[in-house]
Amino acid sequence: MVFAMDMKKLKQDSYRLIRRDGLSDICAGLMLAMAAVFFFNFRYAGALIVACSMQTIILPLCRKNITYPRVGYAKFPARADKKTMIFWDFAVPLIAIALIVSIGIWARWLLPVSLGLLLAGLSLAGARITGYLRDFVIVGLFITSGFAGLLFIWNGKDPALVTAYQLWILSVILVTVGLVQLICFLNKYPKPPQEIINE
Repeated sequence: MVFAMDMKKLKQDSYRLIRRDGLSDICAGLMLAMAAVFFFNFRYAGALIVACSMQTIILPLCRKNITYPRVGYAKFPARADKKTMIFWDFAVPLIAIALIVSIGIWARWLLPVSLGLLLAGLSLAGARITGYLRDFVIVGLFITSGFAGLLFIWNGKDPALVTAYQLWILSVILVTVGLVQLICFLNKYPKPPQEIINE
């Protein structure tokens, strides 16, 4: 007997389960912390490359060693080839930040708002998939951080410095939320014991 499977729902359920490991929040927080170094001093452009590696390299490695041994791993049809993934995971974030910096050249006071809206837009896609209230709260947090930064700029603070501190504060919040999720995840899904093979 053949059962029709809703692949879209299956992928969504799989994503929601894996999302509960907290690792994506931790890596996103570390990514923002590294990006903040660039805004603190534009000479440290290399920090952006390290930041992008958090989601592209570090997160998959962490999930391979922490998440998948506990809840399993389902490989769905690839969304794109490796070159396309590198483009989306490295080039697009760098281009987006370059646009934000360009905006900052002629309207520096827009830096925190632009970055807050960019982060909110990127996070909204994931929030719509999971449907978790926590994820929508994070989207709201990104937007709020942008306008809060704007208030500091209107009070005479340097826009680049405000943006750096905006990212560091968001980083602390995301890493904290992620660690709490990770601890709950590890308690709920203990790693199964290794099978002992007698030769």
